[in-house]
Amino acid sequence: MREIEIKLKVKDLGALERELIKRGCKLSDPIRQEDVIFSNRPNFFNNSKEGDIIPRIRKQGNVVQLNFKQQKSREMDNLEYEIKIDNANSAQKMLEMLGWNAQVEVKKTRKEGRLGEYTVCLDRVDGLGDFVELEKMTADDADVEKVRKELFDTMRVFGFSEKDEEEKGYDTQMYLLNNKR
Repeated sequence: MREIEIKLKVKDLGALERELIKRGCKLSDPIRQEDVIFSNRPNFFNNSKEGDIIPRIRKQGNVVQLNFKQQKSREMDNLEYEIKIDNANSAQKMLEMLGWNAQVEVKKTRKEGRLGEYTVCLDRVDGLGDFVELEKMTADDADVEKVRKELFDTMRVFGFSEKDEEEKGYDTQMYLLNNKR
């Protein structure tokens, strides 16, 4: 499946949550997610490109997932596959044996819900701030720009536009924050 999403910086997460609920969005209780993101080359986060593969181990309560994304046209456009795993440490050792090294940790509290056919996530990311993600899972050959337009059109009713977009993933933002010179 192809995940196409937009990520928008939010000034007032509580107000956005209230507006989403008014429009019929049912959000989950807060979920704590702790991610470790891997790369197999130096400076990966400074120059990612189409075709790059990004492994991630995510801990969410008692559930652990191994996730692989393959970047398509931009950071927020990926083929995505994930499985539940029993042992995060063993998975990390396996990735390291294959030449992948842990590069970035991202910790966030998320509320997730549905807004029509889209998944909406309200995220408070440690060290980065508050964001909303709107995503659509599509066929691998989906028209990215058409889907992005749908996503932005959906968020306009909440006062957002393309100028609010954060084009970098949390992993890249965290890497850049941690590696300021």
